[in-house]
Amino acid sequence: ESFKLSYYNEYKSYLSNLMTRDGEAPIKAEYLRERKVIGGDEAEKEKRKGGQNKKRGKPYYIDPSSMLCQFVIKGEDCSIPADKGCRKQHDKRAWYDAKPPDILSHCPLFRTFGYCPYGIACRNGSSHVDKSTLENIIESEKWEKMKLYEVKQTISRTLQRYLRTHKVVFKNSHRYFTDAGIKIPENSKTNCSKRRKTADNGFTSVENTDKNLADNCEVKEEYYSLKDRDKRKTIDFKNKLFLAPLTTVGNLPFRRICKEYGADITCGEMALGEDILRGKMSEWALLKRHHTEDIFGVQICGNHVVQTTKAAEVISSECDVDFIDLNVGCPIDLVFNKGAGSALMDKSRKLETILRGMVAVSSVPVTLKMRIGTSDKRLSGISLSGIMKQTGISLITIHGRTRQQRYTKVADWDYISRCRESASPVTVFGNGDILSYVDYNEKLKYADGCMIGRGALIKPWIFKEIKDGSHFDISSSQRMEILRKFTDYGLEHWGSDAMGVEKTRSYMLEWLSFLYRYIPVGVLEVLPQRINQRPPYYHGRDEVETLMCSPNCRDWIQLTEMFLGKVPDNFNFVPKHQANSYA
Repeated sequence: ESFKLSYYNEYKSYLSNLMTRDGEAPIKAEYLRERKVIGGDEAEKEKRKGGQNKKRGKPYYIDPSSMLCQFVIKGEDCSIPADKGCRKQHDKRAWYDAKPPDILSHCPLFRTFGYCPYGIACRNGSSHVDKSTLENIIESEKWEKMKLYEVKQTISRTLQRYLRTHKVVFKNSHRYFTDAGIKIPENSKTNCSKRRKTADNGFTSVENTDKNLADNCEVKEEYYSLKDRDKRKTIDFKNKLFLAPLTTVGNLPFRRICKEYGADITCGEMALGEDILRGKMSEWALLKRHHTEDIFGVQICGNHVVQTTKAAEVISSECDVDFIDLNVGCPIDLVFNKGAGSALMDKSRKLETILRGMVAVSSVPVTLKMRIGTSDKRLSGISLSGIMKQTGISLITIHGRTRQQRYTKVADWDYISRCRESASPVTVFGNGDILSYVDYNEKLKYADGCMIGRGALIKPWIFKEIKDGSHFDISSSQRMEILRKFTDYGLEHWGSDAMGVEKTRSYMLEWLSFLYRYIPVGVLEVLPQRINQRPPYYHGRDEVETLMCSPNCRDWIQLTEMFLGKVPDNFNFVPKHQANSYA
C-alpha cells in the first residue's frame, strides 16, 4: 500500500511537471487546465505581449448633467451664476425618482458614523433618506461620538491658499539654509518670495521675505507661519512588520485591511514634494491617515534640497505623521529623468544634503528607501549606506534590485546584508521577494527587519501568517469577504455617490491585478509559493476561486460588479500590464 501511494504521488508530480513550464508554480495535476494552442501570427502577437500600458486613460466618465448639484444636496440654493451655467440637475424629486437602485443594502458611511454627507446622492441612500421628504437622516448621538474618528483633510483651506500664493514662512528651513550656506535659486518659485514688476524684464525675484522674518521672528499677518520644530520623536523599527509605500494600490482602504491582518507600520503613497508645496489637493490627499494606523509615515519624492526640506517642514508641522520617508528607489522614467527617485543614488553629495536638511527641520524621524544601485554596473548601495548613516536618519530600507531590473530577477539579499554592515548602527530593513512566513524567516538574517510590498498585494494576510508561523489556506469566500471590506472602506474614503463608486471600482481593479496571482495552498503541489513563479493555467476548487485566479481583466470587472453594481456603459479599464489586456 505504501509503495502504491508513493508511486501515485510520483505520478501526480510527473503530470504536474509535464503541464507546467519553467518559472511557473507547481500545481496539483487535478487542477491544471489544458492550454490553448495558438500558432502563426497569433503566437507571435501573444509572445510580444508584455511591458506596461503607459498611456492609460481614466476608466470612467460621469456626465455632469446626470448628477445632482452639490448645493441642492445640502439643501441650499445653487450659487453658480446663471451665465456660467451649472450643468448639474436641480430638481431633487425628479432626480431621485430617476435614480438607479441602490447597489448595497447599507451605506458604509451611515453605518459607521451615523451620518452620510452625500445625502440623496448616495448610491446606497435608502438606509438614511426619508423617501417622502428626501431629507437626510442623521443619528445625532452616534455621529457626535464617531466624527472624532473621521478621516479629515490633511491641509486647511487657509494653508492651501498661502502655499499657492507663496506666503508660507519656512523658518526652520531657512535657518538651516543659512547655517549650511545653501543658496536658494533666484529663478525658482520658492515659497514666500516677494516679486516686483519692472519695465525691463517683467517679474523679477527679490529678497526672500521668509528668511528675513525667520531672523527677526516677527511674522506679519499676511503670512502663514509654520511651528518651530519640537523635540524629535523616536520609533523602534526593529522586528516590526512594515507595509511598503505602494503607488496607487497602497491607498488608505488597502492599508486598513493590512492593519487588520497584523501590519505594524504603514506608509502612504509617494507624494511629490513639488506638488506638496503648491498646495495641490490630490497630493495632500495621499497624506491622510486612518485612526487604526498606529505607526504611520508618509513618503515624499524630490530632486532639490530646498524642495524636500520645505516639504518635510510643512508635513511635520501640519500633518499627523510618525515619520517621513524619502524615496530614492522609484524606477519610473518620469521621476528618474527629473533627477528624483533612484536617480539620486548616483548623486551621493546631493542626497546627503537633502537628508541633512530634512532631518534638521523635521520633528519626526526621517527614513530612506532605496535600491542597491541604478544598474548592475553601478551598485552604490554599500557606499551610500556608509554616507547616509552620518545624516541622522533613523532607518534605511533597501530593495534588493537595481533600477534597471525593476522587479525582474531575484532580490539580492546578500548585498542587503553588506549594506547593513556599512550602515551600522542605523537600523536597516530589506525588501524584495517575501510572499510567505518561510521567505520572511529566511530573509530576516540579512537585515534588522523586512518591508513587504508586492507580497501584501498578492495576499494581505501575509502579516498574520508571519506572526503565527503557518500557511493559511484562504477559501474563496474569505477572499470575497476581503473584497467586501475593501468596498466598504473605499466608499467611506472616496465617497458613496456615483463618482466615489467608480473610483472605488477602479482602485479595486488595480488591486485585483495583483490578487489574482495568489495560488491557494490547497491547490499547490509544493509549499510555499514563490513570488517570481507565474501561476499556470489552472482552475480553482469552486467557481468563485476559478474566477479570482483569472488573469483576464474582464473577469476582474465581473468581480467588482458583485460589490459595486454594473459598470457604466462608457467604462473602460486598461490594466497596467499588457499581459493582462484582452480585446
